[in-house]
Amino acid sequence: MSKSLQDADREARRLVNNWTTGAALTGWIPGSAFFLTAADTAMIHQVASVYGVNAFDMEHLLSILSGAVGSAIAGGVIAEVVGIVPLVGWAVKSAAMAAKAKVIGDAVMRYFRERSPLPDTRLLIDVDVDDD
Repeated sequence: MSKSLQDADREARRLVNNWTTGAALTGWIPGSAFFLTAADTAMIHQVASVYGVNAFDMEHLLSILSGAVGSAIAGGVIAEVVGIVPLVGWAVKSAAMAAKAKVIGDAVMRYFRERSPLPDTRLLIDVDVDDD
């Protein structure tokens, strides 16, 4: 059985949720913005792969790099602003890093879904409505 677009959607959602959870659990660690930027880049590459999109195509490579740069900027700002406050700041930083991972993940899911060569297996029913 070949993989459909709906199968890819489920797998990509699971990946994004796992990466988001990882960011939530580790975001409080000092210096985590650096490794979470790498994690976001890995997530983007994995989502591209799930949708059957060659991430090393120049257009897709640029999307991965812009995602990584956006992640680095957002992560750096989050870390600098809230990470200096012990406990409460660390909790806020973890939540913000998780939110950042989810936003990036959702965006790349939409991006690569639109470019996926996988078949859409949803059953579409054509309903004729009489105009009496």
